[in-house]
Amino acid sequence: MKLLKFDRIAFEKRFGTKQACYSHLSELKWENSYNCRRCNKTDYIKGKQPFSRRCSKCGYDESVTAFTLFHKLKFDIDKAFGMLYEISTSKKGASSVWLAERFGVQQNTAWLFRQKVQKAMESSQNHPLDGEVHVDEFEIGTPKKDEQGRAHSKGKVRVVLAVEYRQGKSGRAYAKVIDDFSSASIWPIFDQHIDTNAHVVTDGWSAYKSFRSEFKNLKQVLSDKRKNFPMLHIQIRNFKNWIRGVHSYCDKKYLQQYINEYFFRFNRRNHRESILDKLIERCVHQQPITRKTILNLAI
Repeated sequence: MKLLKFDRIAFEKRFGTKQACYSHLSELKWENSYNCRRCNKTDYIKGKQPFSRRCSKCGYDESVTAFTLFHKLKFDIDKAFGMLYEISTSKKGASSVWLAERFGVQQNTAWLFRQKVQKAMESSQNHPLDGEVHVDEFEIGTPKKDEQGRAHSKGKVRVVLAVEYRQGKSGRAYAKVIDDFSSASIWPIFDQHIDTNAHVVTDGWSAYKSFRSEFKNLKQVLSDKRKNFPMLHIQIRNFKNWIRGVHSYCDKKYLQQYINEYFFRFNRRNHRESILDKLIERCVHQQPITRKTILNLAI
């Protein structure tokens, strides 16, 4: 995935200080209106912390980071914005080890924050793929002798990918970790991410046949050793290169979060100037996530 960096000088100019970061969060959090979470009143005065708001009736003081992904942040807010910048704009992504070294925090702290950000990058499922959509499955893992194709190797992680095909180029795309190549495992990506009127093209795998009642325009074409789906396999290769280049090893239970990150960036590759703003906005509207929740989310 080719993703050019948002200008670093412009980023530093906008978010180079804690005050600038807090100010931006305040504008996003209360952009529509302020309502006290205790008494629902709309009048407020300045709170104790920077840009916090205190209800003028009941006195409830709400910080600008409360009820957001930045709730109980373990490091300075400007460092958090810096991490968001690197995660969303770095061409190859940013590992937690690199983030820890870059911003002077513990690796576990950087890892947890990155996991929270990946949760905010999860698809809203509000924009299903349409037009011509190509679907295929692939595996991540070391190839073994006599295990080509849809082999049942315990050492591999299986993923299903759906990509819009637009005049020979890739449109938007989504992917999901699957347990196996059965219809039950593959169905969620159709149900959650593909418009039922889309012209879906898959290979001849039998699991797709049961989807025809819901997806009337589904067409199956023999892959002919991948020759019939060159664009789709380019995207599979690009994702594999990204995940292996940034993360030499990724446990299956966390792979979906990294998929969320990759395709959040991929689907906004033509809007690079606004990708950081979109991510910050999502973080503001993301409910607080604890480490325990992150571990429970892992599949």
